[in-house]
Amino acid sequence: MTSYTTSTIDISYSTADYDVSFNLNFGEGIDSIIETNEQKRKNYTNSYNVEVFEFGEEDDKQKGYRVVGNEAPIVINISNISINSINRYNCEYALGFAVDNSEPYYNSENETLPNNIERDGTMWTIPANDRTSYKFDQNPKAKYQWNIKYAADIGYEPTEDEKELGFEKTSEKTGLIYVTFMVFKKDKQNYELSNSITRGATRGATRGATRGYDSSAARFGYGNEASSSSKKSDFEYAKNTEKFILPIRFRIDNNSKKNNINCSKTLMGANVNVLKRKTVVVPF
Repeated sequence: MTSYTTSTIDISYSTADYDVSFNLNFGEGIDSIIETNEQKRKNYTNSYNVEVFEFGEEDDKQKGYRVVGNEAPIVINISNISINSINRYNCEYALGFAVDNSEPYYNSENETLPNNIERDGTMWTIPANDRTSYKFDQNPKAKYQWNIKYAADIGYEPTEDEKELGFEKTSEKTGLIYVTFMVFKKDKQNYELSNSITRGATRGATRGATRGYDSSAARFGYGNEASSSSKKSDFEYAKNTEKFILPIRFRIDNNSKKNNINCSKTLMGANVNVLKRKTVVVPF
């Protein structure tokens, strides 16, 4: 195994007769309670470090990714999206994108929602081939921001109150997200943006010397309520293409300050947290 550090995950793959590539960066967002403006809460400056681990020989190499961030809302930045067909169809293309905190399974390649878990929100369709950067801190039509926090010590058993809030017992899967990517297309003459999506600049990759970061296990979950501007997509699934599901693990930088934002593994726990924050004891 070898490893190196970067700020950008470069993805490139082929499915059916389409070649797909894009870049991923990660950064610290702002809690929606502090900043209600969607664009401002996702407008980070510095990208988090990503530890890349490579396994196997050059011709059969596998890669794994570990993002080291702060205890805070997490923003995912997608840029340089390129989708091209060998057959050069007269179409516009879009990249499907959705985040889950458990591994998703689908009934078929054209399905956008998993059959085994409840997703907070649906799936973005992001226009390709325009060299633009798009930032996200939740799925479209989602209720909650994505958030990362320090994980509990291994072996710690959450209390009943913690379980009610969706507090996660630490395991080998703690801190993992699964990002689903799909290929969509539509005729050029019908072209218009499929979503109202926040755009922003992204930093370039910086490949550094191999080293480990002073970090701790993280857990990923749903934080406070937030909303994103989105509308129904007019892109359609590109037939015969296959989904690409990318697992990414989060870690917390040991210099990160702790916050009091809930980080719920479950939507039910996130809902309970909202109700508790909106409930007070009346005067005697």
